[in-house]
Amino acid sequence: MEHLEEAAALHRRCLVIDGHADSILMVLSGERSLTERSDKGHIDWPRAREGGLACTVQAAWIDPVYYPVAPRRALEAIDGLLTQIAEAEGVRLVLRADDVTEAHAAGELAVLLNIEGAEPLQGSLALLRSYYRLGVRMMGLVWNHRNEVAEGVGEPESGGGLTRFGREVVREMNRLGMLIDLAHITPAGFFQVLELSEDPVLFTHGNCQALCEHPRNLTDEQIRALAAKGGVFGVSFVASFMGKETATLETVADHIDHVCQLLGNADHVGLGSDFDGATTPPGLEDVTCLPRLTAELMRRGYGEEDLAKILGGNYLRVFRQVLR
Repeated sequence: MEHLEEAAALHRRCLVIDGHADSILMVLSGERSLTERSDKGHIDWPRAREGGLACTVQAAWIDPVYYPVAPRRALEAIDGLLTQIAEAEGVRLVLRADDVTEAHAAGELAVLLNIEGAEPLQGSLALLRSYYRLGVRMMGLVWNHRNEVAEGVGEPESGGGLTRFGREVVREMNRLGMLIDLAHITPAGFFQVLELSEDPVLFTHGNCQALCEHPRNLTDEQIRALAAKGGVFGVSFVASFMGKETATLETVADHIDHVCQLLGNADHVGLGSDFDGATTPPGLEDVTCLPRLTAELMRRGYGEEDLAKILGGNYLRVFRQVLR
């Protein structure tokens, strides 16, 4: 593949951040450990290093079957991930932005913990603060369903957005220094958070409506608004968000390119693979394939300065603005 060696070298030099993965689910199910290289799933710590990944954002997603006991399930996920970090050499938990850069300088993998969907709060800001104290530094307000914070895109008929408690959650996350993830939220909620939040926000995994109509994808209006807030759009590798039958590695590059062309710069786009949470297209079979995507962007004329932003620099900018 053209530019592949050059791309692999760039991954060793640059700080590469993936905004969303669901690998902890396989640990909880007993399928595998992230500390050992495996041919199952998309990512583990050894393969992350092979792919030149500096930081992975790992999500504690709560399957709806666990909603009645969501706090317990969240704590099990947090414990599982912290155990996987503790049992591995050269892997550290991210609590502040400098943890990412310091880990990269030391040749270590950085892991940032995210809760995907606010069901584990059960209406309590005290639980939000408790998760923060355990090391959670990002939270998605919803998955696809309605909860006590907001409505997800799985319920578009109501057109609802943030609840009163949801507004309290946004304010408290700002106060604590927690990253807000707007993936899965309805358009109404999306714009309400942008108006309310004092900090930049993230949309960690999704794609572009202009290229593929799907409820999980953002319109050009949403992309522009996210950028105006200083946020970052993590382009996902989810085949179904790009046209499942035809999606390829090049299609992912198309979505990255669309964001850059729409905004006139590469300042607000990043990677949001959704590894271990979805089916990825040919050419992006696992995390070791990341340099292939970079090589494709190089083939399209992207230079090192813009690639450094796309691969992780944009996320790092927001980390520095929010995490404290």
